[in-house]
Amino acid sequence: MMPWDYWRLLAIVSLAGFVGLLFDQMLPLMFIATLAYAMWLQRAWSQLYHWLRNPKKYKSPSADGMINDICREIERTRKQNKSRKKKLTGYLKRFKATTAALPDGIIVLAEDGRIIWSNSAAEILLGIQWPQDNHVRIKNLIRDPMFQQLFDSDLTQGQFVNVTSPFNPDLQLEVKMVSYMGSGRLLVARDITQTLKLQTMRRDFVANVSHELRTPLTVLRGYLETFNEDSPSEQWRSALPVMQQQTERMHMMITDLLALSQLETGEKSLTYEPIDISVLLASVVEDAKKLEQYHSHEIELDILTAQGLLADVGELRSVVSNLVFNAIKYTPANSKIIVRWFVDSGGAHIEIHDNGEGIAEHHLERLTERFYRVDSGRSQEAGGTGLGLAIVKHVLQRHEADLKISSELGVGSQFICNFPLTRVVEIED
Repeated sequence: MMPWDYWRLLAIVSLAGFVGLLFDQMLPLMFIATLAYAMWLQRAWSQLYHWLRNPKKYKSPSADGMINDICREIERTRKQNKSRKKKLTGYLKRFKATTAALPDGIIVLAEDGRIIWSNSAAEILLGIQWPQDNHVRIKNLIRDPMFQQLFDSDLTQGQFVNVTSPFNPDLQLEVKMVSYMGSGRLLVARDITQTLKLQTMRRDFVANVSHELRTPLTVLRGYLETFNEDSPSEQWRSALPVMQQQTERMHMMITDLLALSQLETGEKSLTYEPIDISVLLASVVEDAKKLEQYHSHEIELDILTAQGLLADVGELRSVVSNLVFNAIKYTPANSKIIVRWFVDSGGAHIEIHDNGEGIAEHHLERLTERFYRVDSGRSQEAGGTGLGLAIVKHVLQRHEADLKISSELGVGSQFICNFPLTRVVEIED
């Protein structure tokens, strides 16, 4: 109790004791006064309880002291909560208005996957209606196996999947799910139908053009090979090597384009087999030493595990060859190149590290794009097609792996192929 309540109780008990002393009944009257005060407090607390339960029906207790202070604090807290609720309601309305205007489908989910809210685009893309589908589990409405796997995955990795719309089979969607307000989830669905059509058209165009160019280029190469240094014209003798070099470069580019097209379309099937990585790396290093650009490069093989990989040997060899050959082509003579193979708790890794000129940071994200060149003059001089790292990226994706690139100007570059532990196998002697 507050000091005022103590003084009031003391005053009542004292007055009752004084009156009782006059009538020689001090203790009984003091007991009756204390009991009456307790009953009065009980009534006030009961009024406070009912007022808290239903403030619209009951009035706050008309008692001073501690109960009155409690009522004031409650009123102040209620006003603050009312103000916060009003602000939150305003934020919610703005959020709904904003997401309703987005072309992407937005669905707010509870931790167990029940729908809490969705915008109008979600109905167009996924057939989810609000509020008719309120509290319906999203997995019951989207039964695509890829989506089911995404829903059960770790949301911290920011993964997404491409699925066919369950509402409209003609729509292809990119679906991404992220954590939202603690244990909740936010599902974002984007229409990528036109994007996929354009990508397909681009792949088909490149594949068709490459096929059409292959035949006349083969004929041209054949005729050039029939000429020799005894050509009747001095002009032809100086032009032939250049023509042969450029036709060979075009032949390599068409070959890489066709290989990349097969990887993108999945035209070529994978043949998995246990691969002794140490043997594969040693073979690639020997091939690298035969390159025209090899000038006393120091290549160090660092094999830290005897384990191997379950992979397609042809595609894996193309990955390692591209990375090692690039390290030789784009580093000066006498540079040191380390080719390392190791396994740790994070997976299996093939690392190619060089101490060359390095690559500026703003180039790193685009290195795996087809035909992207850090220095076009240097790339053409080295004989590259601009497709090697794009091929590496697609091959690794087919093996559930990824490529990590880091570099520093004047220090060197590092390319690491990261494979999941599920692909690590023991190699029999």
